[in-house]
Amino acid sequence: MPNSKIRSTQSGQNNGRPASKFGKLGLLAAAVMAVSTPLCVQAAEWNEWLERNTQVNFLALQNFQAIQAKDGAFRPADEEQSTGFGRLRVNLQLKFQITDNITADIDIAEEPNDFGNNGDRDFSFHQDFAGIEFELLGLAGQARDDANLTLRVGNIGAAPFQFKGFQDGADNQGNALIGNGITDYATAENGAQLVYSKSFDSGAIRGYNLAGHVTTSSFGEAFQEDRGYNFRLQGNLEFDGGFKAGLSFFQANQGDQLVFDTNGVASMDGVTTTNYRFGDGENYNFSASGSSERDTHVGVMPGLEQSIIQLDLAYQPTPDTSVIFMIGESTDDFTFSDAAGNAKAGITSFDTSGASFDANHVIKGDTSVEYWVLEAQQYLIPGKFYLAARYSEAENTSDLIDQSDNTVERIQVAAGYWFNDRTLLKFEYVDQEEGANSGGQIGSGFDGFTSEISVKF
Repeated sequence: MPNSKIRSTQSGQNNGRPASKFGKLGLLAAAVMAVSTPLCVQAAEWNEWLERNTQVNFLALQNFQAIQAKDGAFRPADEEQSTGFGRLRVNLQLKFQITDNITADIDIAEEPNDFGNNGDRDFSFHQDFAGIEFELLGLAGQARDDANLTLRVGNIGAAPFQFKGFQDGADNQGNALIGNGITDYATAENGAQLVYSKSFDSGAIRGYNLAGHVTTSSFGEAFQEDRGYNFRLQGNLEFDGGFKAGLSFFQANQGDQLVFDTNGVASMDGVTTTNYRFGDGENYNFSASGSSERDTHVGVMPGLEQSIIQLDLAYQPTPDTSVIFMIGESTDDFTFSDAAGNAKAGITSFDTSGASFDANHVIKGDTSVEYWVLEAQQYLIPGKFYLAARYSEAENTSDLIDQSDNTVERIQVAAGYWFNDRTLLKFEYVDQEEGANSGGQIGSGFDGFTSEISVKF
């Protein structure tokens, strides 16, 4: 019969009867296995490559603070703050070894003190730092164990300090204390960096490092006319016995963007300034300002034709003891002012009515800050418990500013306890004094206690 003939040609025929659904599933499974076998091999090879060439770190930090602004704050609400917990900070750091001489990295962060605007409602991950690095000696077939020459493109992180700890969001375990410095001038921008490092097995000098970069004044994109570039030259020497010395020079040329009126006043609306004019965000937070504000730093520099020169000295005789000294000066060719052209000691001040005023205009006039920092750390229980302290002082020596009551001082005293090599608890007392002509952005300063617990794995 025609129908029986059709059935006899169907796969899975059994004594003239159609194949069962289990037989069909068996055939499907066999087909899937035949196709998936090479895929499984490829997946295994891919997993092996990832394990060999990928480094992944997850970081999280929770803080608690009890800090108040002192009487005379620019924003009175800061003088009566509640104690409380800050927002959790998290970072996901990935580094990929593309070839023996090419790497790529990305740090993805939910970091309120960098991206906390929009009413602190922006709970989303951002690219916080990323780039591609090329080890040029290796690429040229001249790889060496005692030297490397690395070109980095992408986000370039830079600061005039070279040896002290710093924290960025949840990445805080390299900083013995909690706050960053009042004149750290640290940031990341887009550009290119070239670094040469050399080490020696013996001798008085054990190694040196030279770095230079060029960046645009934006973490995003900025192509407007006369925007200019930022430049850095930096070097250090490491000596036998634990002594280090470094010198840094920064220069920005953003001033050509300004348009001056007949009174010699220029608005900063639409002007791109260098990101290191204040420094990176801190984990001291005030209720009257957004969490991403840099208002605990010295706010003297407009960041247009800004230059920085800084000398760093460090001594670490043992892994348990370190002392760091930094001294520097930052200058600019422009000074903050009000719309009428009256010079202001910093970006934040009181206006003629006694209300808080944030300057958005500049005039021509030399601005300068002279500063120095002393920091020390001592482990009382090696690898487990330490004490640390930092004293910072910055003097506003700008030409158009009254040279009295013009200093910001900060004292930080901290203790740290490692529960294990991945979990750190820090506790700190901080006291900042701000003179009326200092360029301090809180008003008279602040003091109080703060703490952080962080993990990195």
